[in-house]
Amino acid sequence: MTLTAIMPTLRASLPDPMDPVLWPAHTVATTDDLVVAAISMVRLADLTGTPSVHTAEQSPPRYRPRGWTPRDVSVAVASVTRVRRPRTGVVVLELDAVLPTCAVLDQVRLIGRRSIAPLATMYVVSRCDGQADGPFHRLPAPLPADVRDGDLVCFPCLTTVRHRDVVPVRAQLLPVER
Repeated sequence: MTLTAIMPTLRASLPDPMDPVLWPAHTVATTDDLVVAAISMVRLADLTGTPSVHTAEQSPPRYRPRGWTPRDVSVAVASVTRVRRPRTGVVVLELDAVLPTCAVLDQVRLIGRRSIAPLATMYVVSRCDGQADGPFHRLPAPLPADVRDGDLVCFPCLTTVRHRDVVPVRAQLLPVER
């Protein structure tokens, strides 16, 4: 439990804490954005659309073994396409991205705007990921309860993820208009 979870109004002036080992090196959290190796994830989503992927160098572990060399890890940005609230305190989200198996969902963050709403339990509907637990994924870390369509969420991936790994199959099959 953190101060921003106990008093959500603090999120207007303090960014939510993050585990620096799970995010790429040189990741800086702000109150409404995440900057990875000098690249703003909100700006990346503005320029390339969502879902988008940014690959950067892995941050060093807390206790670095001799001979350790960094590898590439990724950060994925997705847009919320639909929000449903079946009962109080439970939110079902649909994203425009497929959740890769290497995604660290307990580090998911809302970016693009500041929210001072209390945290709520989130479930993500992912239609094409082939996971064994069915179409719903419970996010281990809750997001603010006022999540709405068009919001951006960002999460780290422990391996290199390609853009085609997070794009739904139906979106890949659509012809490109010129």
